[in-house]
Amino acid sequence: MITPEAIAEKAKRIYPKAVGAWLSEEIDTFFPHRVPANLSLSKDHAAAIEQVDQLRKASKDVTGRGYTVCYESRRSRTYGLNQFPSAILIDSMDDLVHLAGCQSQWDTLQESVATLRRRKPELWPWLVQRNHWKTLPEIAAVLDGLLDIVDYFQTHPRPDCFARELPLAVSTKLLETHRRRLATWLDIVLPPHTIDHRYGYDAFEPRYGLRYARPHFLIRTLDDQLQSELGLAFDELSLPAESLASLPVADARTLIVENKINLLSLPNMDRSIALGGLGAGVTQLADVEWLHNNPLYYWGDLDAEGFVILDRLRQSLPRVTSVLMDRSILERFQDLATVGNGAQPKELTHLNAEEKACYAAVCKGNLRIEQEHLPIDLLVSILA
Repeated sequence: MITPEAIAEKAKRIYPKAVGAWLSEEIDTFFPHRVPANLSLSKDHAAAIEQVDQLRKASKDVTGRGYTVCYESRRSRTYGLNQFPSAILIDSMDDLVHLAGCQSQWDTLQESVATLRRRKPELWPWLVQRNHWKTLPEIAAVLDGLLDIVDYFQTHPRPDCFARELPLAVSTKLLETHRRRLATWLDIVLPPHTIDHRYGYDAFEPRYGLRYARPHFLIRTLDDQLQSELGLAFDELSLPAESLASLPVADARTLIVENKINLLSLPNMDRSIALGGLGAGVTQLADVEWLHNNPLYYWGDLDAEGFVILDRLRQSLPRVTSVLMDRSILERFQDLATVGNGAQPKELTHLNAEEKACYAAVCKGNLRIEQEHLPIDLLVSILA
């Protein structure tokens, strides 16, 4: 026989379904809701009487809220003609909330949903999908501030200012703390042409037209004559992508390396430039025109992450050629391999057949050969 405590636990599991019905305006067909329950009585007569009595005392008929016990009259060898529990029903949302012990959460959710419906009805389809409503109580205290930010971007798309300069009476950290949620909402309410889809949610500022501290790329010129042609006072410096794009690079090859140490270790090479330490930031090089017009190479770690970066780079710079990232290098220097991070293989559509084979091998063996361990002379001989 089910107990009042077990009914309360079931109510907690029913609550999300009831909220979904409420949001979909199907609450009238959801209640009364029958609770799946074992209503078999104990064969011990005294125990059976106690079970039924406990169920009745905690029911809505006695307490005024909660579950309702339905009875049916039937005759039994053990108990004779008696009223037996036949179903457990929850009659309303109020009863369910009481049973589940989530009154405070329910009150907050109702207020937040009302705010969202009133201020941003465009977000309603998002709210009713994939239980997104569950996040509303978590942000109830700042919901109006977040919607103020959305309002501002709708009336001032791509505002060309720093996030902290938005003329809004909200905490300067609000946008920084809730970037992902705001990005989801902005993608729904903003016209597509106001969003720079080259940037993902992790690059909120360029995606939605805010200013930000531009990342600098470390650059080395590996040829004195080339350095003079470019008008650079130093052979090692860092520049933002916009300044990098303005360099008059012609008839020169560029080597992009994953790790800074390798960049600093590179020897002089005729008409060569090296960029390093970029990681996932390689995609920001897409607008550097001279990278499209000159020979371009990428040298990364022989591990899953190295090939993911190569795939991402080739989306922006299709002509890039990988070096020291094939199975012959993996086999030749297998004594330098360490354990990788256990990354599961993904579908990397911008790798060639040899790169895909090497990527599959490092994923399968969970291997990593850090590029710092490979001899620089080997790289120089290949590029020569």
